[in-house]
Amino acid sequence: MLRHIADLSRNFITHRHLLAHMVVRDVRGRFAGSSAGLLWNFIHPLVMLLVYLFVFVYIFKLRLPDYAGSKGAVIYLMAGLFPWMAMAEGLIRSTSSLIENANLIQRSVFPPEILPAKAVIAAFSSHGIAIAMLAAYSVITEQSYGIIIYLPLIVILQVMFTLGIGFIFACISVFFRDILQVLQLVIGFWIYATPILYPLSMLPEWAQKAMYINPVYPFASLYQSLFLNGGITDYTMVTLLLAWTILFYAAGAFIFSKLKYEFADWL
Repeated sequence: MLRHIADLSRNFITHRHLLAHMVVRDVRGRFAGSSAGLLWNFIHPLVMLLVYLFVFVYIFKLRLPDYAGSKGAVIYLMAGLFPWMAMAEGLIRSTSSLIENANLIQRSVFPPEILPAKAVIAAFSSHGIAIAMLAAYSVITEQSYGIIIYLPLIVILQVMFTLGIGFIFACISVFFRDILQVLQLVIGFWIYATPILYPLSMLPEWAQKAMYINPVYPFASLYQSLFLNGGITDYTMVTLLLAWTILFYAAGAFIFSKLKYEFADWL
């Protein structure tokens, strides 16, 4: 198992220039010819965020017990939503990446693991603009310099976590084409099953304990802690984050490496 995971990971280093080129082309090509260009990478999540802010902050009057006023609620929502949007888009695009690029897998000697990786990294690159702007705001206004150290590490781990799940769903999509529709339903439920649009304290005690088996919860919790407190306050979340990341990346890389030689026959 370790050999398969190491071989797959080594391919990313070997083909790093190809991966970087495909990511850049993907990010640029999504809005090629439009007037706003790359600004759409920020406009899309911003519009969605404004909708959530209007509904949860100004209609439902979301407030956080430890933070006065609506400013804390706004930062809380942004800290959870921006990384969530990156992960959700990365999962959806990586799941369909093999089917959409079947010609590359069928007609040439091409490393198929590059395709899910490109989809995930491109999604995080696009939404990373919003995450970076929120981080800059926190550093400037709150002097939260811990963000500079911790944020890149959490983002890298979330990319690995997302890629691991993306590997699994990309494999399934080759043999079962309806999996993308299933995934979209799961993602639509998952955001409400995670304390992103509401504080954890709103849940009953049993549901709060159940969050420890929600693999997205440690990421959401750490992002919110960084942007609201300027650092990490619960290192249990760090342990959970590392555990979920290693588990899903290892499982996804192993499954993908075992099945990738069958893709050309099924696509």
